[in-house]
Amino acid sequence: MPELPEVESVRRGIVRSRITAPVAAVWRSPQALRIGKHWRRELENLDILIGATPKQVRRRGKYLLWHMHAAEPAATENTQLVLLIHLGMSGRCGVTDPSRARVAHTHLVLSFGDGRELRFVDPRRFGGLRAGTLDAIYETDPIASLGPEPLARGFGGPTLERALGRSERALRDALLDQQAVAGIGNIYAIEACFEARLHPLLPARRLAPSAWQRLADAVQAALRRGIDNGGTTLKDFRNVTGKVGRNQDDLRVYGRADQPCPVCGAPLASFVHQGRSGVLCKRCQAKPRTRRVP
Repeated sequence: MPELPEVESVRRGIVRSRITAPVAAVWRSPQALRIGKHWRRELENLDILIGATPKQVRRRGKYLLWHMHAAEPAATENTQLVLLIHLGMSGRCGVTDPSRARVAHTHLVLSFGDGRELRFVDPRRFGGLRAGTLDAIYETDPIASLGPEPLARGFGGPTLERALGRSERALRDALLDQQAVAGIGNIYAIEACFEARLHPLLPARRLAPSAWQRLADAVQAALRRGIDNGGTTLKDFRNVTGKVGRNQDDLRVYGRADQPCPVCGAPLASFVHQGRSGVLCKRCQAKPRTRRVP
């Protein structure tokens, strides 16, 4: 958390802000952020953004990629820069006036020539920041190893089956593999399994092609619903204007253990597998006795 719909909501918020003025200054807090070889402090390289002109804002899985045009005359052969932002578990981005006091846990401030600021706030510090040339960001991990986008044209059952059809992992866990499909986290995997009427702990290899297509359709439906609702706010998530999402009120099963199933009315059951909790309907998502699940 945040997952694809939350990151997409942030992306759209930055786009709506219409920031086109160059980056005037970069401030970074002294605190470390995400731990890992791709996110070491010495790799952040944020100062190269000074003077750069913001262009399009893209999303890849759970990552924000803000493209910028490098300042002249410092630009070399590659004038395309990218700011990579990973929101982690509690990160959020806001566009604000510099007169507003910085809240606790602010770790990045980009000041623009029009007087506005982009602030990255992350209380739990599992987020990540990195800047580099377009090639350096897109052709290295974590971006280079991401699987297909579940909302991209052409995504469907065959896409999922090629990636996961031989996996012994539980279906919910397999969907969380970012190298198989990008952007899905626990909330939307649970929602998709319910919508597809598939038991989340069923071994992925047992699904027939028709079940894979049903699951692909359910993944897309759950993600689009999350985007339409502005994301899911269980605790920390806020959009660019500071508002919470609405999708937590529209979840079919996640977080609703012991409440009636929205389809059959049976009590929803909670489970914990591989350290992650989930919810299912034992009636609608019963484990089939057949080896292949149609």
